[in-house]
Amino acid sequence: MDKKADEFRKFIEAEVLGVIRKLVEGKTADSEHIKEMARETLLLIKPNMSMEQLYANAVKLDDRFGELAPVVFKIMKKYEEDYSMKAIGSVSDLIKKGQYDDAQNMVKKVLLFKST
Repeated sequence: MDKKADEFRKFIEAEVLGVIRKLVEGKTADSEHIKEMARETLLLIKPNMSMEQLYANAVKLDDRFGELAPVVFKIMKKYEEDYSMKAIGSVSDLIKKGQYDDAQNMVKKVLLFKST
């Protein structure tokens, strides 16, 4: 198992949990919404994924749950700073796999992230 990938996965999970905790404490989301958010996170972020897989899936977290947009930006920043890997590699992989919509969405998020 890749120790860095495992640490990155735990970072992602902790960040999502922080958002969920704030939603629960602030009573700003119903329990079904919170359960769906947790379920989606567990579907996208799994143990034994590579760094690239974790990153590619993590940037999808806010596709259904806008509350997770700040988490996605933190993930993008941490990935770029700590792991010195560029999102372009992930975009290239998505294109090679024919996942054009996912690649386009990732490019949009990267550009938005770079402009902030």
